[in-house]
Amino acid sequence: MGIIIGTAILWGLTALIINPLVDSLVRSRMTSEGVYAESIDELSPEERGYWERVETRIYIMCDIIILGIAGFIAGFGFGYFLIGISLNVKGWPGMIAFIGCSYVGSVMRG
Repeated sequence: MGIIIGTAILWGLTALIINPLVDSLVRSRMTSEGVYAESIDELSPEERGYWERVETRIYIMCDIIILGIAGFIAGFGFGYFLIGISLNVKGWPGMIAFIGCSYVGSVMRG
């Protein structure tokens, strides 16, 4: 049961919070560096490569922070640790943070 709940939490937070936050942060960074485009796809291949790397770094950072906090809250609140599955390679660090922090939260609760 923990894998179903954990996967639902992972996918829900990714769709509702992480992806919009990453899009907003990437657009903000593009604007601050003088790049005015609606999406990364509109850029030249050289610029696109750079901005895809920036987007990946921002995504992993946001994913780890948000899912780590959510995992700790879920583990501490429910009392057992949750396991989730991420089908996206960029989502694995956040998934590991979610599982680890969920375990730590469940151990702290006792």
